[in-house]
Amino acid sequence: QQTISEMAMVAKEDDDIAATAQMCTHCFDVLLQKLHPSTTKESNADDGITSTSSQYTPPNVKYPLFVTWEKCQSPRPPPLLSKVSSSSGITTPASSSIITDDETSTHNNNDTNNTTNTTPAPIYELRGCIGTLAPRHLQHALSEFAITSALHDQRFDPISLHELPLLRVGVSLLVKYEECQDCLDWIVGLHGIIIKFSSGNNGMRGMEQQQYYSATFLPEVAKEQCWNQKETILSLIRKAGYRGNITNGLLSQIQCTRYQSSKCRIAYHEYIAESHGGKDPLSTNVELIAAVVAEEVVRKQRRVNHVKPCVNL
Repeated sequence: QQTISEMAMVAKEDDDIAATAQMCTHCFDVLLQKLHPSTTKESNADDGITSTSSQYTPPNVKYPLFVTWEKCQSPRPPPLLSKVSSSSGITTPASSSIITDDETSTHNNNDTNNTTNTTPAPIYELRGCIGTLAPRHLQHALSEFAITSALHDQRFDPISLHELPLLRVGVSLLVKYEECQDCLDWIVGLHGIIIKFSSGNNGMRGMEQQQYYSATFLPEVAKEQCWNQKETILSLIRKAGYRGNITNGLLSQIQCTRYQSSKCRIAYHEYIAESHGGKDPLSTNVELIAAVVAEEVVRKQRRVNHVKPCVNL
């Protein structure tokens, strides 16, 4: 088993690699073909992972990586609904213009003396995130973790086909590993962190047996949760499974490694535009459309009930 230092040495071989939109479309390809086999050209019987119909092949380099799936929770209807034919017999919400996920859309309204109207950016919540801190060959690992994070994250039910139009995928490649001087020696919004610590004693009679803990948060987590460094560390200690008192002594003995990530993410409608020429392969599936409409009702009720989202890795 590799130590953090050994992982860092491997990851530093090519720190200038960047996560790309093609990596994200590859993840959508794999998941779409897993959930909708009619889009599959061929599959690999050895690992159960469906091959992609695209011509893209991930680079043959080894990197720690995470694949994150997020689900749109905003009131804006998913793009699939705006393309439904009236012949389906399903009533759908009025469509709105598609916008990118990290910005807002503005336009002039001639009836209000060129007043600028702003469409709020969609809100996404975590739906699955799994990866590895050990460097893996991207050619295989990208497909593996696209499926694993979507279907086997124990915090969530497996993603269903009808959820695809609501999803956004992110690929994070972990780079620039550095040992911290202490558990607060990192910058919110720039660094992800890995912590390791132990509690108890080495099996001495009458004493609590020593237990080891470790956990990580990706660079975006603390910023998205509006945590400062100490709040992040306290949350990460709990994520690691430690339930005892968090004392200054415990904090002082934490081994902390910081890292950065190259991350790219795209939403489903961007994937369709990029890989399918704007033609959604699911848009003619009436049963799927009905499920998406039902999902929209559930999402609205969820917002009313203020269900707390799960925290990302």
